[in-house]
Amino acid sequence: MIFTTTKKLLTTSCAFGLLLGGATSAQAWTSSSISLLYGWDYEIGEEERSMATFEMANGWEYGDNYFFFDYTNLSGGSTAGNPTLYGEFAPRLSFGKLTGRDLSFGPVKDVLLAGQLEMGDDINRRLYGLGFDLAVPGMDYFQLNVYARDDLDKPGDTWQTTLVWGSKFDIADTKWFFKGHFDYAGSEGGTDHNINAAPQLLLDVGNFWNAEDRLYAGVEYQIWRNKFGIEDADENNPQLIVTWKL
Repeated sequence: MIFTTTKKLLTTSCAFGLLLGGATSAQAWTSSSISLLYGWDYEIGEEERSMATFEMANGWEYGDNYFFFDYTNLSGGSTAGNPTLYGEFAPRLSFGKLTGRDLSFGPVKDVLLAGQLEMGDDINRRLYGLGFDLAVPGMDYFQLNVYARDDLDKPGDTWQTTLVWGSKFDIADTKWFFKGHFDYAGSEGGTDHNINAAPQLLLDVGNFWNAEDRLYAGVEYQIWRNKFGIEDADENNPQLIVTWKL
């Protein structure tokens, strides 16, 4: 199972690499990082869990891309549960950049064609819809994506709404980063509607050694309602996190 998931993730990584390579001088920005997380209040499965996450994102001439994968249960062993892999690839194409027109209105800065692939052990989903870049006071970026969602292993399809945000700010001589996502998906194939949110509050630790925006430490708070579409499977799980930006 992990081998099959790894093949999917490697294929997606290669495709993402081609997109990055094709951006060349038109690429506006690139960001990648490795994070280590440790949580101790899971409701489903093992109560304690460790995880490594690789993330990469870029903005280019006609849109942006985001890719990550999680490797859970780093320690292995009989008490830690089986290691699992899970990844997502979320490309978006800007209608404004493709047409050369200003599509902004109200708080909306741009309208995009949005897609997402979700891959993991027993997970194979396709999402497609519209994305909106929003101007929200205090936020460096704020996205609203509205999808049609199709789990290929379940009958029917449903919808999903996703928020993504990030904001850097200072408190006295310290630098902080508040980021996260919020997903709300409808019911599908006998599973219930569900909510997943993961806000992170990170301190720029590297700034203390004149290495700003390189090493972060803080807390991620995982919030689930009807986790995995299981009715009343609710989870509120704090996780310690350390992030190294590459």
